[in-house]
Amino acid sequence: STRGAECGQDGTSVPAAGAGCMPGERASGIPSMLGAMPRPKGLRPAEEVIPKLGARPGIPALRIGDVATYDRPLEHVAGHLDRSELELPLRFHAARYGLVLCFALEPCDLRLLASDLVRMSHPDGSIWIVVWKKDFLRGGAPPWDVVQEHMLPTGWVDNKILSLGEEVYATRYVRRRRPS
Repeated sequence: STRGAECGQDGTSVPAAGAGCMPGERASGIPSMLGAMPRPKGLRPAEEVIPKLGARPGIPALRIGDVATYDRPLEHVAGHLDRSELELPLRFHAARYGLVLCFALEPCDLRLLASDLVRMSHPDGSIWIVVWKKDFLRGGAPPWDVVQEHMLPTGWVDNKILSLGEEVYATRYVRRRRPS
């Protein structure tokens, strides 16, 4: 399992939490809420969700955030699944992942998140960003419209919405196709 980078004074990763950071701070400058953010309840079963995500055999996938419900079946389909907390900046190779599933259920720097997601995703891949439904929005977590404002300028567009359960839903972003 891969973990996101901790805050280093020069912007590099530091192996131990707190080495070079103020207590409770991440590299992104957003206070750490580890353990403070509740996990979504009533998630749909993997056999309903995984086929709709569009993972392809042999194409690596990445799950970001603290929800591991779909990890095993996603890894089974994709053949390889990397995992990371929602700690920015994300430290993964560029254009590697055919599918990125990001649980943005806590406060984060959306400009940096959008940039990192696009950088890590293969141009023919997809990015799924999971947010709280409006009635369940939690303290400081980004709402759908604000995520949308940060993703659209990257050249990736939303083209599908998928309910993952009672409290959260995901939006799929794909690279905007140029007209022929």
